[in-house]
Amino acid sequence: MVSEAAIRNIYTLLKNGEEFLRAHNLPEAKSDAEVLLSACLGVKRSKLALIRHETPEEAQTALFESYINRRAKREPAAYITGFCGFMDFEFKVNENVLIPRPETELLVEEVLKTASKENKKSVLDMCTGSGCIAVSLAKLGKLENITASDISKKALELAKENAALNGADNIEFIESDMFGGFRGKKFDIFISNPPYVAESEYENLEPELKYEPKIAITAKDNGLFFYREIISKAKDYLNEGGFIFVEMNANKAAEIEEIFKAGGFKPEVLKDYANLPRLLKTNV
Repeated sequence: MVSEAAIRNIYTLLKNGEEFLRAHNLPEAKSDAEVLLSACLGVKRSKLALIRHETPEEAQTALFESYINRRAKREPAAYITGFCGFMDFEFKVNENVLIPRPETELLVEEVLKTASKENKKSVLDMCTGSGCIAVSLAKLGKLENITASDISKKALELAKENAALNGADNIEFIESDMFGGFRGKKFDIFISNPPYVAESEYENLEPELKYEPKIAITAKDNGLFFYREIISKAKDYLNEGGFIFVEMNANKAAEIEEIFKAGGFKPEVLKDYANLPRLLKTNV
């Protein structure tokens, strides 16, 4: 990346990393370099400016350069560092789970508002992945019963680690293929960020997404499989007056809304930070 012989303080190291990533057409080169360097130094990203004239240890410099080279190959920064921020909490991530997205924070915020307003106490978070939704609800809400499920054992293992990491001890984790593990159980709120990308869309996704587990990204039926499954069975697992919250593929929002309407629901579609239709909310 840069001359090994050069003596670099943190500011110079950061600028070199940024320039290297920019030369490899990374759109958020500065942000990526800061995230990677702060991980190498073991400090908060906000502290980098305060220590910019300090010289890092050789091992830290070498680690940063290896991280920068991996990022230049389009490996996501969160997989490189092993952590991702979500709802002001830190979550472990690896190749077995999706990296939490800012848009999903909107999903959590809407569930918290509804649970508080409607006095709802139990939640099922299906396709939990890293557990970021369930853990955030456990930490920020006044919910008495939170259940998180996933078909992937490895994802559930990581979700449990994240619950322990963040001190969320009121979550029950269940390995389940959709609703298969919940016969006889009912909840006040059902929430899911399911796989929703069609196979035809997958090949055109950004290179970073190819590092993430395909099983958590793509879905049959042109990306609509899980929404059809949800509307066909969710009522059986919701208490009267219960709510459904799902994240959507913005490109298929109109189709998903129609699926819910055809299933007898009256969905409300909410937009994300980019003003795209991203969330669907409805009640039973």
